[in-house]
Amino acid sequence: MTISEAMAYIQGYQKSGKPVHDLSRIQALLDAIGNPQEQLQVIHIAGTNGKGSVTAFCAAAATAAGFRTGTLTSPFIQHYTDRIQIDGQDIPGEALCRFCEQVKACPVSADCSQFEITFAIALLWFLEQHCDLVVLETGIGGLLDATNVVKKPLVCAITSVSFDHMALLGNTLTEIAAQKAGIIKPGCPVVLSTDNPMDVVCLVQETAKQKNAQLVIPNMQDCRILSETLEETVFQYHSFTYTLHMPGRHQVYNAMTAIEVIRFLGMHGYLITAAVANDAFSKVRVPARTELLRKDPMVLLDGGHNQAGVMALADLLRSAGQKPIHGICGMISTKDYPTACQILGGVLDTVTCVDDFVQNAVPREELAACFADHAGVQTAASFQAAYADALAQAKADGGMVVICGSLYLASEVLQQITADEQTRL
Repeated sequence: MTISEAMAYIQGYQKSGKPVHDLSRIQALLDAIGNPQEQLQVIHIAGTNGKGSVTAFCAAAATAAGFRTGTLTSPFIQHYTDRIQIDGQDIPGEALCRFCEQVKACPVSADCSQFEITFAIALLWFLEQHCDLVVLETGIGGLLDATNVVKKPLVCAITSVSFDHMALLGNTLTEIAAQKAGIIKPGCPVVLSTDNPMDVVCLVQETAKQKNAQLVIPNMQDCRILSETLEETVFQYHSFTYTLHMPGRHQVYNAMTAIEVIRFLGMHGYLITAAVANDAFSKVRVPARTELLRKDPMVLLDGGHNQAGVMALADLLRSAGQKPIHGICGMISTKDYPTACQILGGVLDTVTCVDDFVQNAVPREELAACFADHAGVQTAASFQAAYADALAQAKADGGMVVICGSLYLASEVLQQITADEQTRL
């Protein structure tokens, strides 16, 4: 199987496949390939926002401490293989092809989803490469997510829970939280991000109690923010100082969650000191998560697409005090784009709407109409045209450029913006 044949095979599956009511479909596939998940030590992470950042913090710290660490994330940002990594390196094409053939040879794989196929491939690679630890990020939800076949993870984490994928997970925060809390296993410790509303906290507390699982929620009274800019955040937690280069208060919450996960890993013999964790955290950059692409003028890229994600970006921009802010916005039709536009309209000084990044993008004129009360809204036929104009404006008035609205837009941006642009950081 060639790489093009492997990708054609993978892309021949629907992303989620037919709705499932239990884990029997993915379990049948894993049975057929020898249940590799039962031979791996897993950290399991669910949540609406922050999963990717917590995964990156945990994995970077484990790798820095000398543990061979695999990660499965969702979705991919620049190319398919970046969602399956060991120690920050994508799965090689040769391995992808080999494991595609192995999975394809299992008759039960025909009924699976693209995510389930990807999950199986990742597990086979992690096992072959003798990973010491594997950090698994759920795709959607948790209770019925394919990754939930892992019976006894070392530790679970639930990040910020908010409204997204309501058609699958429920229309209330409690219903959504119940799906996320479905990853909690009997006797397995769980860390819950500190920025969750009380109804989510209560649901997770009750689930943890039922499962006899130790629950830790980082306490903001133990945290002291020392400095915050768009380039660097320094905070103190449990008397140790950490430095992040992903901006935003929400990244502090994500880092605190990772620190508590790391503490539990130590109880299993995976010792990671605070100094090692801090050094690793300072180097973490998660593509399209409040990612600073350029400093002069500043260009910030963020793929937050649900209400909580957009609000986190808005809070960051308000606290940064950098003005004026020239926004480039694109969203897909399955998201609550009117609410996102309302939030963004309060912080962006100019907005250019684009729709050339994916087939189901909201038409740019329709998106612009959601900024109807915004004096500086316009449309552009292409992202490149919008970016050139916004960059020129920022150079002229000392402002900054913010590209936001959709991970699909962010993915396209990272492929279009040249290496020369990104080396100006």
